[in-house]
Amino acid sequence: MEAIATAPFASRRVLLIEDDLDDAYLIKKALQALERDKGTGYQLTHLRNGLEAISFVGRSDLLGQIPDVVIVDLNMPVMDGQRFIGALRTVFELKGIWTVVLTTSDQKAIHDQARAAGANAVFVKPNTLDELIGILQTVLESRAVACN
Repeated sequence: MEAIATAPFASRRVLLIEDDLDDAYLIKKALQALERDKGTGYQLTHLRNGLEAISFVGRSDLLGQIPDVVIVDLNMPVMDGQRFIGALRTVFELKGIWTVVLTTSDQKAIHDQARAAGANAVFVKPNTLDELIGILQTVLESRAVACN
């Protein structure tokens, strides 16, 4: 049987960790636009802080359903994004999960700290939906290349 080529980020599991519901809504809309424009699919799980995400990742690891991509905000209640990424990389030892930070900060030191904690990429939250779509397309295509 011949293998059928699929889109580079088809059926990817995306974990979004974002406490701001407006930002989460925009990210969901951007993913829907990519799905519509590129004919791709995704499974989005949205959680509101790093502690909820740690629990989710632990269960996902046990079930063999680790997210392909994690998109995380840095400033959140209970457990911030940087502590979550650190736990993901050290406690769970899950270095293969593509982890991307979307933050309002444009400070290089904060971006460097996120990368030092284990983020694969850091982006400043954009001002337009089109810019957000572009960032997410880059993230998901980069992750597809990293998986192959």
